[in-house]
Amino acid sequence: MYYLAARGVNRVIVGACLHWRQGTVDVPLALRLAAFSVPAGLLAVAALQLFPDAARADEAVKQALGLALIAVAILLIARLRGALPLPMPDRWRRALQRGGTHVAGALVGALVGFTSVGSGSLLVPFLVSVFPLTAPRVVGTDVFHAAMLVTVTAAAHAQAGTVDWPLAASLLAGSVPGVAVGAWMTTRIPSLAVRAGLAALLLVTGVALM
Repeated sequence: MYYLAARGVNRVIVGACLHWRQGTVDVPLALRLAAFSVPAGLLAVAALQLFPDAARADEAVKQALGLALIAVAILLIARLRGALPLPMPDRWRRALQRGGTHVAGALVGALVGFTSVGSGSLLVPFLVSVFPLTAPRVVGTDVFHAAMLVTVTAAAHAQAGTVDWPLAASLLAGSVPGVAVGAWMTTRIPSLAVRAGLAALLLVTGVALM
């Protein structure tokens, strides 16, 4: 089975540069996440070569992710509608902002390296729930982190020979302009609309993974 890990390298690098230039990146947070996600992603790529039936394992992980993303999207929608007015307890939030960030980074890195699922669909719910970031900074921080993670895991997949280069090039032809437009829009549309869009994206991604 060919993996499309290289499909997002140029796309996320372009997006990371645009978000960094417009000040919508929490760089220290992105680096903290990458410190654990990058090693975990490399280990996942290496472990993938040992599975006798990687396609079946990949499918099982994607279905589990789909269920998780649908659940998170429903929670985000409920919060946007005011059905969940209570915030997360402060002690939970502080714990997640410290050690929980390292665990989240490692999990995201491992899942990206193993399944090639987009890191944004995994990391955005965590950032939205735990950190007091505006919606544009959530998106920018996620894209900046993804640029580091995807670049390394794509290189590892390329070294392992698990990249379909023609298909990756076709995807990049449309995704790079899309990222540029999206980065421009995040600072020009209301935060509530960005959060609603994130919830919708998570829901659609979750259903697609099922």
